[in-house]
Amino acid sequence: MNRVVFVAFLFLLFGCSSKTTHLADNVIAKAFDKTLTQRDLTPILEQAKDSPDSVKFIENYLKKWAIDEILYKEAADYYRNDEQINSQVEEYRQTLVLNKYKQALAEEKSKAPTTEEIASFYVKNKSNFTLSEPIIKGAFLSITNGSPNIKHLREAMKKLDRESIDEIERISLKHPMTYSFFLDKWVKLSDVSYMIPKNIMVNISGFASNKMYEYKDSVLSYMFKIVDFKSQNSAMPFELAKDEIEYLLKEKNDKIMLDRYLEELFAKQQKKGNIVINIKK
Repeated sequence: MNRVVFVAFLFLLFGCSSKTTHLADNVIAKAFDKTLTQRDLTPILEQAKDSPDSVKFIENYLKKWAIDEILYKEAADYYRNDEQINSQVEEYRQTLVLNKYKQALAEEKSKAPTTEEIASFYVKNKSNFTLSEPIIKGAFLSITNGSPNIKHLREAMKKLDRESIDEIERISLKHPMTYSFFLDKWVKLSDVSYMIPKNIMVNISGFASNKMYEYKDSVLSYMFKIVDFKSQNSAMPFELAKDEIEYLLKEKNDKIMLDRYLEELFAKQQKKGNIVINIKK
Protein backbone atom coordinates (compact mmCIF):
# COMPACT_ATOMS: atom_id res chain seq x y z
CA MET A 1 0.00 0.00 0.00
CA ASN A 2 1.24 3.51 -0.80
CA ARG A 3 2.80 5.08 2.31
CA VAL A 4 0.69 8.26 2.17
CA VAL A 5 -2.53 6.28 1.65
CA PHE A 6 -1.58 3.90 4.46
CA VAL A 7 -0.92 6.71 6.94
CA ALA A 8 -4.12 8.53 5.94
CA PHE A 9 -6.11 5.31 6.39
CA LEU A 10 -4.83 4.73 9.92
CA PHE A 11 -5.37 8.35 10.90
CA LEU A 12 -8.95 8.04 9.62
CA LEU A 13 -9.47 4.75 11.46
CA PHE A 14 -8.24 5.97 14.81
CA GLY A 15 -9.67 9.42 14.28
CA CYS A 16 -13.13 7.93 13.85
CA SER A 17 -12.79 5.81 16.98
CA SER A 18 -11.60 8.82 18.99
CA LYS A 19 -14.71 10.85 18.15
CA THR A 20 -16.83 8.37 20.11
CA THR A 21 -15.03 9.53 23.27
CA HIS A 22 -15.37 13.23 22.39
CA LEU A 23 -11.68 13.86 21.74
CA ALA A 24 -10.46 16.58 19.42
CA ASP A 25 -10.17 15.49 15.81
CA ASN A 26 -6.38 15.35 15.87
CA VAL A 27 -6.14 13.52 19.23
CA ILE A 28 -5.75 9.74 19.00
CA ALA A 29 -5.44 8.89 22.70
CA LYS A 30 -5.76 10.59 26.10
CA ALA A 31 -4.60 9.64 29.59
CA PHE A 32 -5.47 12.14 32.30
CA ASP A 33 -4.07 15.47 31.07
CA LYS A 34 -1.71 13.88 28.50
CA THR A 35 -2.66 13.38 24.86
CA LEU A 36 -1.21 11.74 21.76
CA THR A 37 -1.95 13.47 18.49
CA GLN A 38 -1.72 12.26 14.92
CA ARG A 39 1.59 14.08 14.62
CA ASP A 40 2.98 12.34 17.74
CA LEU A 41 2.16 8.97 16.21
CA THR A 42 3.83 9.54 12.83
CA PRO A 43 7.02 7.54 13.71
CA ILE A 44 4.87 4.69 15.12
CA LEU A 45 2.77 4.61 11.97
CA GLU A 46 5.96 4.14 9.93
CA GLN A 47 6.86 1.12 12.07
CA ALA A 48 3.29 -0.22 11.92
CA LYS A 49 3.44 -0.25 8.13
CA ASP A 50 5.82 -3.24 8.25
CA SER A 51 3.76 -5.15 10.83
CA PRO A 52 1.51 -8.07 9.76
CA ASP A 53 -1.37 -6.43 11.68
CA SER A 54 -0.87 -2.67 11.58
CA VAL A 55 -3.99 -1.80 13.57
CA LYS A 56 -3.11 -4.27 16.35
CA PHE A 57 0.45 -2.92 16.44
CA ILE A 58 -0.81 0.61 17.08
CA GLU A 59 -3.46 -0.53 19.56
CA ASN A 60 -0.76 -2.31 21.59
CA TYR A 61 1.44 0.78 21.48
CA LEU A 62 -1.41 3.02 22.67
CA LYS A 63 -2.34 0.59 25.45
CA LYS A 64 1.27 0.46 26.70
CA TRP A 65 1.48 4.26 26.57
CA ALA A 66 -1.74 4.55 28.60
CA ILE A 67 -0.59 1.97 31.18
CA ASP A 68 2.73 3.82 31.59
CA GLU A 69 0.84 7.08 32.17
CA ILE A 70 -1.47 5.42 34.74
CA LEU A 71 1.46 3.83 36.55
CA TYR A 72 3.46 7.06 36.50
CA LYS A 73 0.54 9.00 38.00
CA GLU A 74 0.20 6.43 40.80
CA ALA A 75 3.96 6.45 41.42
CA ALA A 76 4.11 10.26 41.41
CA ASP A 77 1.30 10.41 43.97
CA TYR A 78 2.96 7.68 46.05
CA TYR A 79 6.33 9.44 46.11
CA ARG A 80 4.95 12.99 46.14
CA ASN A 81 6.74 13.88 49.39
CA ASP A 82 9.81 11.71 48.91
CA GLU A 83 12.70 14.16 49.35
CA GLN A 84 15.28 11.77 47.93
CA ILE A 85 13.43 11.37 44.61
CA ASN A 86 12.64 15.08 44.43
CA SER A 87 16.31 15.86 45.04
CA GLN A 88 17.45 13.36 42.39
CA VAL A 89 14.99 14.78 39.86
CA GLU A 90 16.22 18.30 40.51
CA GLU A 91 19.87 17.19 40.27
CA TYR A 92 19.17 15.46 36.96
CA ARG A 93 17.35 18.52 35.63
CA GLN A 94 20.19 20.80 36.71
CA THR A 95 22.79 18.53 35.05
CA LEU A 96 20.74 18.36 31.85
CA VAL A 97 20.26 22.15 31.70
CA LEU A 98 23.94 22.82 32.48
CA ASN A 99 25.18 20.43 29.80
CA LYS A 100 22.82 21.89 27.18
CA TYR A 101 23.89 25.44 28.10
CA LYS A 102 27.58 24.57 27.97
CA GLN A 103 27.03 23.13 24.47
CA ALA A 104 25.26 26.33 23.45
CA LEU A 105 28.12 28.45 24.85
CA ALA A 106 30.68 26.37 22.95
CA GLU A 107 28.78 26.82 19.68
CA GLU A 108 28.35 30.55 20.29
CA LYS A 109 31.72 31.58 21.69
CA SER A 110 34.33 28.96 20.77
CA LYS A 111 36.32 29.34 17.55
CA ALA A 112 36.95 26.62 15.02
CA PRO A 113 40.60 25.65 14.50
CA THR A 114 42.25 27.15 11.43
CA THR A 115 43.74 25.12 8.59
CA GLU A 116 47.19 26.23 9.75
CA GLU A 117 46.53 24.99 13.30
CA ILE A 118 45.31 21.64 12.01
CA ALA A 119 48.33 21.23 9.72
CA SER A 120 50.74 22.20 12.51
CA PHE A 121 49.16 19.68 14.89
CA TYR A 122 49.46 16.97 12.24
CA VAL A 123 53.17 17.63 11.69
CA LYS A 124 53.92 17.60 15.43
CA ASN A 125 51.85 14.49 16.15
CA LYS A 126 52.18 12.54 12.90
CA SER A 127 53.39 9.41 14.69
CA ASN A 128 50.06 9.22 16.54
CA PHE A 129 48.09 8.93 13.30
CA THR A 130 48.71 5.52 11.74
CA LEU A 131 46.71 3.39 9.37
CA SER A 132 44.87 0.34 10.71
CA GLU A 133 44.81 -1.16 7.20
CA PRO A 134 46.25 -0.44 3.73
CA ILE A 135 44.77 2.39 1.64
CA ILE A 136 45.09 3.11 -2.05
CA LYS A 137 44.38 5.43 -4.94
CA GLY A 138 44.01 3.81 -8.33
CA ALA A 139 41.69 2.09 -10.79
CA PHE A 140 40.31 -1.31 -11.65
CA LEU A 141 39.06 -2.74 -14.93
CA SER A 142 37.83 -6.08 -16.23
CA ILE A 143 36.84 -6.99 -19.79
CA THR A 144 36.02 -10.14 -21.76
CA ASN A 145 38.99 -12.07 -23.10
CA GLY A 146 39.49 -11.60 -26.80
CA SER A 147 38.28 -8.01 -26.84
CA PRO A 148 40.10 -6.06 -29.58
CA ASN A 149 40.60 -3.17 -27.14
CA ILE A 150 42.60 -4.93 -24.45
CA LYS A 151 45.90 -3.50 -25.70
CA HIS A 152 44.52 0.06 -25.76
CA LEU A 153 42.99 -0.41 -22.31
CA ARG A 154 46.27 -1.72 -20.90
CA GLU A 155 48.13 1.36 -22.13
CA ALA A 156 45.39 3.65 -20.84
CA MET A 157 45.41 1.97 -17.40
CA LYS A 158 49.18 2.38 -17.18
CA LYS A 159 48.93 6.13 -17.82
CA LEU A 160 45.60 7.03 -16.20
CA ASP A 161 45.87 10.67 -17.23
CA ARG A 162 42.80 12.63 -18.32
CA GLU A 163 43.09 11.54 -21.94
CA SER A 164 43.50 7.88 -20.95
CA ILE A 165 40.48 7.99 -18.65
CA ASP A 166 38.39 9.48 -21.46
CA GLU A 167 39.60 6.68 -23.74
CA ILE A 168 38.52 4.01 -21.23
CA GLU A 169 35.08 5.59 -20.90
CA ARG A 170 34.70 5.81 -24.70
CA ILE A 171 35.56 2.12 -25.12
CA SER A 172 33.09 1.17 -22.37
CA LEU A 173 30.26 2.66 -24.47
CA LYS A 174 30.93 0.17 -27.26
CA HIS A 175 32.20 -2.88 -25.40
CA PRO A 176 30.78 -4.20 -22.10
CA MET A 177 33.27 -4.02 -19.27
CA THR A 178 33.52 -3.20 -15.58
CA TYR A 179 35.69 -0.37 -14.34
CA SER A 180 36.10 1.82 -11.30
CA PHE A 181 38.27 4.89 -10.68
CA PHE A 182 39.35 5.92 -7.19
CA LEU A 183 42.09 8.33 -8.15
CA ASP A 184 41.19 11.51 -6.28
CA LYS A 185 40.65 10.17 -2.78
CA TRP A 186 42.06 7.45 -0.57
CA VAL A 187 40.01 4.28 -0.16
CA LYS A 188 40.56 1.28 2.09
CA LEU A 189 41.91 -1.66 0.17
CA SER A 190 39.27 -3.82 1.87
CA ASP A 191 36.52 -1.63 0.38
CA VAL A 192 37.56 -2.46 -3.20
CA SER A 193 38.99 -5.95 -2.69
CA TYR A 194 35.71 -7.58 -3.73
CA MET A 195 36.42 -6.46 -7.32
CA ILE A 196 39.99 -7.70 -7.43
CA PRO A 197 40.77 -11.38 -8.16
CA LYS A 198 42.31 -13.38 -5.32
CA ASN A 199 45.27 -14.17 -7.57
CA ILE A 200 46.15 -10.47 -7.45
CA MET A 201 45.26 -9.94 -3.78
CA VAL A 202 47.64 -12.70 -2.65
CA ASN A 203 50.48 -10.35 -3.61
CA ILE A 204 49.32 -7.63 -1.20
CA SER A 205 52.68 -7.62 0.60
CA GLY A 206 54.27 -6.53 -2.68
CA PHE A 207 51.77 -3.79 -3.50
CA ALA A 208 53.42 -0.44 -4.21
CA SER A 209 52.66 2.94 -5.74
CA ASN A 210 52.61 3.34 -9.53
CA LYS A 211 52.38 -0.37 -10.26
CA MET A 212 50.03 -2.33 -12.54
CA TYR A 213 48.77 -5.82 -11.72
CA GLU A 214 47.06 -8.10 -14.24
CA TYR A 215 45.33 -11.45 -14.19
CA LYS A 216 43.34 -13.46 -16.73
CA ASP A 217 40.96 -16.34 -16.13
CA SER A 218 38.94 -18.34 -18.63
CA VAL A 219 36.47 -15.51 -19.20
CA LEU A 220 37.87 -12.12 -18.19
CA SER A 221 41.05 -10.09 -18.21
CA TYR A 222 41.64 -7.97 -15.07
CA MET A 223 43.77 -4.84 -14.68
CA PHE A 224 44.45 -3.22 -11.31
CA LYS A 225 46.54 -0.04 -11.27
CA ILE A 226 47.79 1.36 -7.97
CA VAL A 227 48.63 5.04 -8.31
CA ASP A 228 49.44 5.56 -4.64
CA PHE A 229 49.68 3.05 -1.80
CA LYS A 230 50.01 3.30 1.99
CA SER A 231 50.60 0.12 3.96
CA GLN A 232 49.13 -0.79 7.32
CA ASN A 233 50.74 1.02 10.30
CA SER A 234 52.24 3.70 8.04
CA ALA A 235 51.52 7.39 8.66
CA MET A 236 47.96 8.43 7.87
CA PRO A 237 47.78 11.02 5.05
CA PHE A 238 46.85 14.51 6.20
CA GLU A 239 43.55 14.54 4.30
CA LEU A 240 42.40 11.47 6.26
CA ALA A 241 43.63 12.73 9.64
CA LYS A 242 42.24 16.25 9.12
CA ASP A 243 38.70 15.65 10.41
CA GLU A 244 39.89 13.84 13.54
CA ILE A 245 42.42 16.58 14.30
CA GLU A 246 39.82 19.28 13.73
CA TYR A 247 37.52 17.55 16.24
CA LEU A 248 40.32 17.24 18.84
CA LEU A 249 41.33 20.88 18.50
CA LYS A 250 37.70 22.04 18.61
CA GLU A 251 37.21 20.11 21.86
CA LYS A 252 40.36 21.72 23.26
CA ASN A 253 39.24 25.21 22.18
CA ASP A 254 35.79 24.62 23.69
CA LYS A 255 37.32 23.65 27.05
CA ILE A 256 39.68 26.63 27.13
CA MET A 257 36.86 29.01 26.20
CA LEU A 258 34.43 27.52 28.73
CA ASP A 259 36.98 27.53 31.57
CA ARG A 260 37.80 31.18 30.87
CA TYR A 261 34.13 32.17 30.61
CA LEU A 262 33.26 30.40 33.88
CA GLU A 263 36.15 32.08 35.72
CA GLU A 264 35.00 35.49 34.44
CA LEU A 265 31.40 34.69 35.36
CA PHE A 266 32.41 33.58 38.84
CA ALA A 267 34.49 36.72 39.47
CA LYS A 268 31.67 38.96 38.20
CA GLN A 269 29.02 37.43 40.46
CA GLN A 270 31.42 37.32 43.40
CA LYS A 271 32.09 41.03 42.95
CA LYS A 272 28.34 41.72 43.01
CA GLY A 273 28.04 39.81 46.27
CA ASN A 274 25.91 37.04 44.81
CA ILE A 275 28.61 34.47 45.56
CA VAL A 276 30.18 34.20 49.00
CA ILE A 277 32.61 31.47 49.97
CA ASN A 278 33.66 31.60 53.60
CA ILE A 279 36.58 29.29 54.29
CA LYS A 280 38.78 29.94 57.29
CA LYS A 281 42.44 29.32 56.52
